[in-house]
Amino acid sequence: MGSAISTISESATTTQERERYRELARKNAALRYEFSQQSQAAYQAGNGAKAKELSLKAKEYGREMDRYNDLAKNIAFNANNASRPPNELDLHGLKVTEALDITRDRLRQFVRNNEKDLIIIVGKGNNSANGIAKIKPAVTQLVNEFQIKATPNKPNEGCIYVEPRPPTEQADLSWLDGFFGRVLRKLFRFLRS
Repeated sequence: MGSAISTISESATTTQERERYRELARKNAALRYEFSQQSQAAYQAGNGAKAKELSLKAKEYGREMDRYNDLAKNIAFNANNASRPPNELDLHGLKVTEALDITRDRLRQFVRNNEKDLIIIVGKGNNSANGIAKIKPAVTQLVNEFQIKATPNKPNEGCIYVEPRPPTEQADLSWLDGFFGRVLRKLFRFLRS
């Protein structure tokens, strides 16, 4: 494998830069929402010209939000994967949709090139809201859409080990019961508190 999978590659400086872009994206998202609401109000009041003007402004803030999120994604992905071997994919610091887009592309490459194995580092969910992993179940579901074998928590917790599935082997998803049972228990404890 060649790298210590349990270590987090992203430096503090890189994390600060990524978070600065995420914050700028959040600010632009708030402005997009605000102008969109104003546009709808203007339209309902019968002022089509003002509604269009405000709508265009909302779209501009939406493009800026996307740009800042893309910058944050690239910073996180490049920092975490620059020194990893080709058979490892670290998704720390990414939003679920970003992680899925990157993983989908990497899995296509894995299948196309008949690769031996791939370790997808999804994390344990420690940085997710309420400690409930979001990337891991989403990536697991995505992996199962491909005709490949996925073993969770291998080589350690927070990873998914991917390898080709023999043609006659059926997918063993029995581990999902235990995984989702733990997630639901955490969710119920959170809701009760």
